[in-house]
Amino acid sequence: MKLLKTLKSRSGQTAIEYIFTTVALFFVFLSFYIFYSKTVPLQFEQGAKVILTVYESKD
Repeated sequence: MKLLKTLKSRSGQTAIEYIFTTVALFFVFLSFYIFYSKTVPLQFEQGAKVILTVYESKD
């Protein structure tokens, strides 16, 4: 019975923890998306430059 009271009293705290975790993970994934959306195109551009310089030097 005491365990049931303890679980009922923590229900509000658990909901806040879930909300906080969800918000934190959302911002983590958002920051990864922003970071990779800027770096991946730069990597492709650098790779294309390397490939074009290699093919131009063979001619």
